[in-house]
Amino acid sequence: MIEDIVKTSILSKRWKNLWKYLPDLKLHTSEFSNPYLFSECVSGVVSSRSMGNHPLRTLDFDRHGCFQHTIFTKLVKHAMSNGLQKLNIVVPSNIGLPCSIFSCHSLTSIYISVSMYDVKKRTRLPKRLDLPALKSMHLDFVGIQAGDNGHAEPFSTCTELTDLYIDECVLVYPSSVPRESEGILDITNATLSNLTIKHALTHAKLRPEPTFKYVISTPKLTSFTVNGSPFRESSLPERVKVELCLSQ
Repeated sequence: MIEDIVKTSILSKRWKNLWKYLPDLKLHTSEFSNPYLFSECVSGVVSSRSMGNHPLRTLDFDRHGCFQHTIFTKLVKHAMSNGLQKLNIVVPSNIGLPCSIFSCHSLTSIYISVSMYDVKKRTRLPKRLDLPALKSMHLDFVGIQAGDNGHAEPFSTCTELTDLYIDECVLVYPSSVPRESEGILDITNATLSNLTIKHALTHAKLRPEPTFKYVISTPKLTSFTVNGSPFRESSLPERVKVELCLSQ
């Protein structure tokens, strides 16, 4: 834990700031006694690491609640420019993710979870991804940006992707797309072997979302799980449909 490492660093002046340069950073609010100390810690990490070229393999950032967007953006951008391979982020919906996340050529694993469910404020996945080394992607409550035709095909350019987990994600349409339109989330990928989709039947506190269809074209798919069970058409709600195209 970061807190334990910081405590140990007081034993020697030479160790005072060494923890800030660790190649694997875990920054969780739950490990601090109050949010202010967490913010101070993250700010200190950003300030110290920005003065040199310090490799960063893993960034695990978990913050439930408001946070300074500028500091978070600087932290993520620093990670992207220093060889980040594994990114785990749990944030409220009011913290937008820098676009550089989705064009980082060193990333092999991405986990993004948005802790508030609001389709208008959701963290957005762009229409196309530039992540050539990505092998694993896990998305919770993330909006996927659709084009003017109501379609999105973000995964086809991920040429190493093998595992994709989509939990309560929706298409986010431009204002020009009529709400009654049926959108398409096109999961086309030549290397994907494991696909999991979770989609609740109803959300009592939310207004109904537009219908959309998954079009899945994955010739190497060996495992397809929907709502905790092997894929069946009946395991998805009526407003979500699946069209499978498994052959090349």
